[in-house]
This record gives sequence, structure tokens and C-alpha cells, in this order.
Amino acid sequence: MQGRVSWRAFMKLELQAAFAALCIAAPLTAVLRLKTRPNRRAGFESVPRIGGFSILSAFFAAPAIVAIFSDDARRYVREDWSAMLALGICGTLVFLVGARDDFRPVGWRVKFGFQFFAATTLYFGGFHVGQMTLPGGGAVALGWLDLPVTVVWLVVVTNAVNLIDGQDGVAAGISVLVSATMAYVAWDLGHDLIAMLFAALAGASLGFIPFNLPHARRLLGDSGAYFLGFTIGALSIAGFVDTTGRVPLYIPLVALGLPVLDAGVAFLRRYLAGAHPFEADHDHFHDRIERIFRFSALNVALASYAITAVFCGAALLLHAWYKNAGSAIVGGAVVVFALLLLMTLGYIGTMWNSARMLTLRRRPEPVTADAGG
Repeated sequence: MQGRVSWRAFMKLELQAAFAALCIAAPLTAVLRLKTRPNRRAGFESVPRIGGFSILSAFFAAPAIVAIFSDDARRYVREDWSAMLALGICGTLVFLVGARDDFRPVGWRVKFGFQFFAATTLYFGGFHVGQMTLPGGGAVALGWLDLPVTVVWLVVVTNAVNLIDGQDGVAAGISVLVSATMAYVAWDLGHDLIAMLFAALAGASLGFIPFNLPHARRLLGDSGAYFLGFTIGALSIAGFVDTTGRVPLYIPLVALGLPVLDAGVAFLRRYLAGAHPFEADHDHFHDRIERIFRFSALNVALASYAITAVFCGAALLLHAWYKNAGSAIVGGAVVVFALLLLMTLGYIGTMWNSARMLTLRRRPEPVTADAGG
């Protein structure tokens, strides 16, 4: 992934890949009408969950189309064809598991098992963290932890994007913003193929969004959410290697702030409430935004985009001020913003007064209104 191109050439290749992906994803989404199992968000109407198929098809077809007309793109693809093949196989496997769940429910153990298998296979296909760059410029060699850290990163991002897909348009729109942000950072670090792939992913998601905004005529489904999350996670560790050969993983982590924070809070609050950590509920960030602010479905999506834009802007500043005192200021601001978000949505109070926390504090649980007759 060597050979940095000029800004003009970068813009040309990125826009071509994004435009090609958009032009493939949009008509595919429009014509596909596969019958999938009913979904609560559509009033239990059988709205096709085919977002994964159109996005996957557009993502892999766009670079090939651009390579036909661009010597640079053709060279990037040719030099890294083995990495693209590994991503294609593993990404398709994750997509197929999600697609199976879209037609007939699959247990969480099966889904996690396939995700761990795909992540492990991708690791041996050349996608791994290796060393982690710290915001101040230092680095930590992972050694034997490289495999588990890489696998956990891929599985966490995969499921974080899936969990945020609880309202029409949210996950796809967030993926556009995050992918576009990462495309720039990957290019600036000299990873031209990764930048082009991120742009293709953004374009594919953008082509799907018009059909997914409230009230959605097409749903992303587990197939689409899993594929988006897995691909973003994989490209982030492949495309964020800096000049020292290390991965500043905190940059994509900040860009993915909303879905990762939502996933972490969901796991923690379920545990503190005594519920199964992997049991679905309707108390995610988008659910609380809807209830607290009485937003329409469209406004929930727009609010999610605005929050993600803040996180993506912070990620760009962290990249621009790498090894600079400004990165510490931005990092602190991100932490404060996340805490304010949790306070505004009431999660801190919910977890503080949860069943497990009340037990730890040796206080009885609140008596419900119908308790004691």
C-alpha cells in the first residue's frame, strides 16, 4: 500500500469509487424485494432486509470498476489482491450469518462463533494490530496479545454497528460518516487502496440510505449491519498504520464513538440490571433520544448523525495533532462529551440505581407500585 498520490488524484479515485458504489447500491436496493421475517420497526410488516446484499455487492464491485479505468487503482488492487481476497471471504461469511438470521432467527452463540472464526481467519490473512500507538506518540507492542486484541476489536465493532441499527437510517448514515472520515485518514497515512475501499463503503451505504430513511422501504438487516461493522473494523486496522508501522487505533475508536459507546453501555447496564448481556432490549441511545426528546424517527436519525459528526471531527483533529499537545485536549474533550451524553440520556442514573449497584451499596431495590397488594 505504498505510493502516495497527489491530492487531486486522491479526490479523483475516492470520488470515482464512492460514485461507482452508489450507482450500484441504489438500483440493487430498489429492485430487490426478497421476503424476510417481519420486523417490529415496520409494524411487523415484512419489509425486505436486503441492505447487506446491495452494500456488499457495491463495495466489492466499485474498486474493480475504477481499476478498469485507472492505472493507479489497478496497481493498488494488484499489489494487495491477497488482502482483498481475505477481506472478501471473511466479510462474506459474516454477511451470510447475518442474512441467515434475517430469514430465520439464529442464536447469539452461533453468530458470535462465526464472527470469531471470521475475525481469526482475517488475522491470519494479514489484518492485525501488531503494535498500538498511544496519543502521545509512544507505542505498546502487543506480542501474544495481538491475536485476541485484533479479534475482539473486529467482533466489538461488528456488533456495535448492529446494535445501533434499531431505528431507520441510523446505522447506514453513521457508516457513511465514519467511512468518509477514515478514508481521509487512511489516504493521509499513505494507504491509497484502503482509502479507496473506505470511500466505496461510504458510497455503497449512501446509495442505500434513501430507501432506509423513515419510513423505510428496505432495512439494513443483520446482514448489512454485520458486514458494515466487520468491514469498517478490518479496514481501520489495515489503513491506520502510521509512518512508524504502528496502528493508532484510538482514531477509528473515536470516530466510532456512538456505536461503540452504545454497545459498551448496553452490555454494562444489562449486567448491572441482572439481565443477560446479549438479550435484546429497546433502551439503546436512539431509543432514549426518541423517548426523552419526543423526536420523530427522522429526527432520531439526524440527531445520531450530528453526534457522530462530533466524534468524527474529533478523530480528524486527533490525527491532525498527532504527537501534539492538542491531541490531549481533544482526547479530554471527547471523554467529557461522552459523559455529558450519558448524563443527558440518563444512563448514569440508571446504572447507579440498578439492581447490582443497589446490592453493592446495601440498599433495597425500589418497591414497585403494585408490590404488596
